[in-house]
Amino acid sequence: MLALLAAMLLMVATATSAQAHVVYERDEVWANTDSTKCLYTYAEVSHGGRGGYVKSEGLSSSGIPAAQACILVWNRPAGYLATGYRYWKWNGSQWTVCREYMSGIYNTTTTSRVTGSYNFGVVPPCGGGYYATTGYSGVLYGGQWLGKNVGVWSGQHFIEP
Repeated sequence: MLALLAAMLLMVATATSAQAHVVYERDEVWANTDSTKCLYTYAEVSHGGRGGYVKSEGLSSSGIPAAQACILVWNRPAGYLATGYRYWKWNGSQWTVCREYMSGIYNTTTTSRVTGSYNFGVVPPCGGGYYATTGYSGVLYGGQWLGKNVGVWSGQHFIEP
């Protein structure tokens, strides 16, 4: 037991901030007029396996009209939630799209959450530098896809070459 504790402390003491650094943002991208139905998008960028990691997630929720806060689960049937992402790289003067997956990620069961992610392994897909993610999500409600054109920016993260 003491050896396990010592190993865990050593692991924490030797971990670099780059290994543990995750940059993310979550925001509401759609709500109906009385805030009883909402959609939130989460966007993340991190080191992953050292070459970068991207994640986008959509979360559908419901609420109580008087409170105007979406805090309850709003499960959607299979195919009613979608997510996608753009993985950006700073080229020294502007952000350019390095990779993107903007279609084809849907919930396959009844749920309130859909996630799309990719770990780029040990080599950054567009070389070392600053990366960021724009996450998108959508919910099918009332015969329309809602929220899917509102991107959420993760913030930037440096990935070593």
